[in-house]
Amino acid sequence: MKTDLDALFEDRYARFSREFIRYSQYMANGGMLFIAIFLGGLIALYYRDLIAAIPPWFPVPYALAFVVSLLVTRTPHRTFLLEADLLFLTPLEHRMEAYFRKTRRYNWMVQSIFLFLLLLLFFPVYQANMQSDSVQLWFYWLVPIILKGWNVHSSWILLKLPEQRSLTSYALARYLFSFLILAWVFTAGEFLRIGGWSLAGLFGTVFLIGFSIQLNRIRKQYPYQWYRLLEIENRQRRKFYRFVNQFTDIPQVGSRGQSRRWLSPFVRVVPYAQANAGRILFLRMFLRSADYLGIYVRLLVIGGLLAVLFPDLTAKAAVIVMILLMTASQIKGIWKRQRKGNGRILFPINVEGQKRSFQWVCGVLLLIQGLLISIMAWLSGAGSAVFLLFLVSFLASYGYSYLVLPRGLRA
Repeated sequence: MKTDLDALFEDRYARFSREFIRYSQYMANGGMLFIAIFLGGLIALYYRDLIAAIPPWFPVPYALAFVVSLLVTRTPHRTFLLEADLLFLTPLEHRMEAYFRKTRRYNWMVQSIFLFLLLLLFFPVYQANMQSDSVQLWFYWLVPIILKGWNVHSSWILLKLPEQRSLTSYALARYLFSFLILAWVFTAGEFLRIGGWSLAGLFGTVFLIGFSIQLNRIRKQYPYQWYRLLEIENRQRRKFYRFVNQFTDIPQVGSRGQSRRWLSPFVRVVPYAQANAGRILFLRMFLRSADYLGIYVRLLVIGGLLAVLFPDLTAKAAVIVMILLMTASQIKGIWKRQRKGNGRILFPINVEGQKRSFQWVCGVLLLIQGLLISIMAWLSGAGSAVFLLFLVSFLASYGYSYLVLPRGLRA
């Protein structure tokens, strides 16, 4: 029976689309999305003030080229492959080019959306610091999108290489080329211009010719690395599920952990006693989790940067409250995960005791995060107002942990 690869792609793409729409509805109904939108509105309110604070000596076009090149070069490939494809599709490798061409087109379109949003975010910065006409503005929007398509195409061919180290070297080369072109475009052709000669354009042309020849050789010499493609697909699927899991619990996210022995001293701060068994349990689950600790640190960094950048005390306080609420909505998942597993039967603690222990751990983690963000604001010049931020952190942490959280805990 002949396999219809076009129908296979359409079926898997439709299946993923239905799943994406279903989880998008869950995310839209979650409270964290509202908090994120509110925080985004607060950033937009002060965005012009942040742009005006950029000093004249700061190399804006090169900084933009540096950041945009990172997103342009990053090209994760979704192929919608499954484990069974290693058995059923590998014999059809000679016919798979049309299937993979559609996946590349899909990846380019999806990744270009995120690239467009980044360009939209930086557009006021570019306009405020560069004298640009309408033609230059078209280059600002089109060249990164075209470069993204080139990176998607070239990185796909490079996935045929058997050695991972070669992929890293080629990824660095693609980044340098992307930075060269974007810096040349964002500076209106002034980058590496000597006299009347544009060395950036010359170097870019020579590199593109040589790189294209090398890509053509790799494409003809090596077959598809099916295990690598499947590993990449599984990794992208897990990232999608972990992202959705930040808004709502989904069954596809498993319970993974790491020992992290270097964090054990933080657990020893809690006295070792039967009365503190629940606190130690939840604290270890947090420190060893693969997701919660990372989310906690990322939100801490984001909150600290926003508290430093925002000049108004009210905005700093609002940032602390929003970040603590976002963190709390994530930490709450530890309770649900522990109740689903066997942790509830490992210690002689009744349900009410576990609830009190979890409230304590949640309150301590939120308070520490709020205090650290307040200290960052103080280091940026908040002065004596930092004590007000300390008070906001305490009230938000206590209010959520002992007034809001108990309503959401279920045995």
